[in-house]
Amino acid sequence: MLEAPPVNLVGCYPQVSIQGFQYLVDFGAGETIRYHRVNKDKTCSCDTPFCEAVEVVRQYLQAGGQRAPEPAIIPTCPICGAKTYPDRNWDGKYTKSPGWRCEKGGLRHFLEAKCERIKKQLAENPWLIPPAPGYPGVKRDEVMTWEECEAINRKTFLETGYDPTA
Repeated sequence: MLEAPPVNLVGCYPQVSIQGFQYLVDFGAGETIRYHRVNKDKTCSCDTPFCEAVEVVRQYLQAGGQRAPEPAIIPTCPICGAKTYPDRNWDGKYTKSPGWRCEKGGLRHFLEAKCERIKKQLAENPWLIPPAPGYPGVKRDEVMTWEECEAINRKTFLETGYDPTA
């Protein structure tokens, strides 16, 4: 029995690869639209209703091709409930939380939601320096702001007549 020679598929088109959470279909240099990006919901970046790239991806997967990873679940906006989309410029450097923008409220809704989260965390943990054995600790509301210090100094200056700037 004769065995068929191996087929070199490197130069064959269309080629399917994974790019992010999508499939990148390359139809070759001779096509008007060479690259198509197909989502997991079977839609193509070219917006053609029955794009050939979707069928190419289906055949690729049926033949045992590697599946694209699942996209991260993008939450709805906690302020208005609209869709959000990722904004890498606002990813949390230390918290590792992803940045996003709202379709309706934009960056403002992201910052409002972040502010509410910070307020909640401050209310749950009022300590600037938590208590330790032999030390009572320092709460945030026990620390004076520069405005409060300035008001006390102004009152002292007016009562005593002392002006350190004179």
